[in-house]
Amino acid sequence: MIHPPLLKLVPWALALVMLASLIFVMVDSPGPGGVGRLESQMILSLRSETRPDRMIGPPILEESMRDFTALGGYAVVIMVSVCFSIFALLELSRETFWFFVVTVFGGFFLNLSLKSLVQRERPAIVPHLSLVEGSTSFPSAHAMMSVVVFVTIGLVLSTRTRDRHLQRLFSWYPLWLSLLIGVSRVCMGVHYPTDVLGGWALGLLWTWGAFRVRQRVAEGAVNRE
Repeated sequence: MIHPPLLKLVPWALALVMLASLIFVMVDSPGPGGVGRLESQMILSLRSETRPDRMIGPPILEESMRDFTALGGYAVVIMVSVCFSIFALLELSRETFWFFVVTVFGGFFLNLSLKSLVQRERPAIVPHLSLVEGSTSFPSAHAMMSVVVFVTIGLVLSTRTRDRHLQRLFSWYPLWLSLLIGVSRVCMGVHYPTDVLGGWALGLLWTWGAFRVRQRVAEGAVNRE
């Protein structure tokens, strides 16, 4: 089986992200620097009024958000990508290996290209609670690459089992993980909400497109036979 049984979750998730983005566009009003006032207020509302260098709530909440944001960082994403690439090459197939590698590298370079094109500055209204590289903010690389890497791995694994419970686990869990990673970026004060929404949308679209192209190529190969 090459087609993920629950690939339909991806366009549904994309539709929800696009709806949230549309709401932001409709209800938010531009503030200084063209940044939406609602976005700025959301970031400020997550900080203590007396200590803007701390998140609201107990310290464990801030530490948890820092842990989630690390899961979308380059070190973790690269390590997971390398490990799964080796697994795919040794245990799955060369086709799966190359599909994963091209999907991940393509998503990475798409993110870099869009950051360079948009040139949106990171939020500077609160102290950053996570170390960041570079000043460009849109789209969020953590949000986008967590979708591309984790969702792609989950969907590939879902094709290797007929157990419906495992298929749901492999398909749903990466989406929830990407959700937490994206939310944590706003909590850390290093991205605006629309940076994260843009990252999710692009990651979902790229991943869905990759699987659809893969399916078309496989169907074309079968028809030629």
